[in-house]
Amino acid sequence: MKRYEYMTVDLSAEPAFNVQVKMDRYIEKLNEYGKQGWRLISGTEDWRYSVFEREIESDSEK
Repeated sequence: MKRYEYMTVDLSAEPAFNVQVKMDRYIEKLNEYGKQGWRLISGTEDWRYSVFEREIESDSEK
């Protein structure tokens, strides 16, 4: 049986007047979490609170 863990992260945009800079920083953070196996499931409309999930091993798979 598949099991998942979830986390909520405050990905508030860092101060910058250039919108493209803010977007680039946000994407960098998303990529960092993606490399750790996290998948963004909510938060594209409001950057402040993004919810991630990733599959974890169940006891029967170990």
